[in-house]
Amino acid sequence: MNPVRWIVRTALVAVAAACAAAKSEWSELNATFQPTGSIRADYFRSSKSLDDETDLVGTTLQLKLLPVINPKLDGKIEARFTSADVGNGRSRAMLLEGFLTAHFAKADLRLGKQIVAWGRADGINPTDNLTPRDYTVMLPFEDDQRLGTPSAKLDVYLTDNYTFTVFTSLWFEPDKVPLPTAQRSLPEFVPPRSFSSTEVGLRLNRAAEGLDWSMSYFHGYSLLPDLNLVGASAPALNHDRTDVVGADFARNLGRFGFRGEVAYITTRDRHGTDSFTKNPQLFWIFGVDRTFFENLNLNVQFFQRRVSAYRNPKTIRDANVRSIAIFNAILGGEFDRTSNGISFRISDKWLHDTLEAEVFGIVNFNHGDAFARPSLTYTISDQWKATIGAELYRGPELSQFGGQRANRGLFAEARRSF
Repeated sequence: MNPVRWIVRTALVAVAAACAAAKSEWSELNATFQPTGSIRADYFRSSKSLDDETDLVGTTLQLKLLPVINPKLDGKIEARFTSADVGNGRSRAMLLEGFLTAHFAKADLRLGKQIVAWGRADGINPTDNLTPRDYTVMLPFEDDQRLGTPSAKLDVYLTDNYTFTVFTSLWFEPDKVPLPTAQRSLPEFVPPRSFSSTEVGLRLNRAAEGLDWSMSYFHGYSLLPDLNLVGASAPALNHDRTDVVGADFARNLGRFGFRGEVAYITTRDRHGTDSFTKNPQLFWIFGVDRTFFENLNLNVQFFQRRVSAYRNPKTIRDANVRSIAIFNAILGGEFDRTSNGISFRISDKWLHDTLEAEVFGIVNFNHGDAFARPSLTYTISDQWKATIGAELYRGPELSQFGGQRANRGLFAEARRSF
């Protein structure tokens, strides 16, 4: 039997047995709700979709419910209603998460649309492959990009410090990425919602005083697309199978914090002969952060990608194939055999922690391209916050950030929480 199917079936049998054993404990219903949310008004000088749209003023209503049905059963419902540009009347409603969690003596089972984030590094996570992001969302913060996927997650608490997690999903949801005009209207093929397309993630996690770490394995599909040719010459976006073996750690020593993460990513193009598919790669990151004075925090990370069976896409003779291979290499971080870079985050607070400044940035050494997002947030009251900032891109056109220069510009947000 296929080992992935065996894992899924074994997990389902275990879940069914646990539900049957605990059924009598769930008979008492005492439902309560904890509604929260926010209303936000945003301005962006430029869209995030590599187009010519500018000066966008949008509004967002985000609602969250945390129903508690009884001590053994609770859940979460979070939805977003947004108009990225009120001037053109485009609006969108989205369920970010909607799940139920059943609590057992030594396990939690979560079923429904959920966000599952893995990795301990800051902002760049090689092992975070389970649920997607929307990089085009017209909201300013990194957490705003996260989207849920219909799935099941079983956390088994082996001891007070060790947790074993099984994740599985039949419904693959891809990343939403900004695409150049030529690719924006292309069809995108995603795996069918069937048992043969099952994704599985396994993780052993240690969380305790001193050293935190985890080891993980993921069998599923690449969240980032590849540009491919369907038939003789029709281009389309595609998501291929991938396997990821990873690990991470975090350790604090005094005012210093050390974090690291590594993943070996394999694809079906193990020998580097397919220009339309990512090659296997080793992707790792290591960082140090330290707090100075009272609130000044500096976090610096070094990262590296090493591509197996590398082939320089610029050397491909066929012009059409060459342009597709270059696009895929830039999007997948495989333009060079070995690529190095750093990320940094600097933050500080003043005025009794009501004024917070932050600069997050990434620099790729190989091509000199870079991204920076400075921001300043003022907490006006318990309900109101105001943020101003900018997203800045630089570098040559054929680079990760240089190709996104059309998206650079100022942004501002006023938010009221309730």
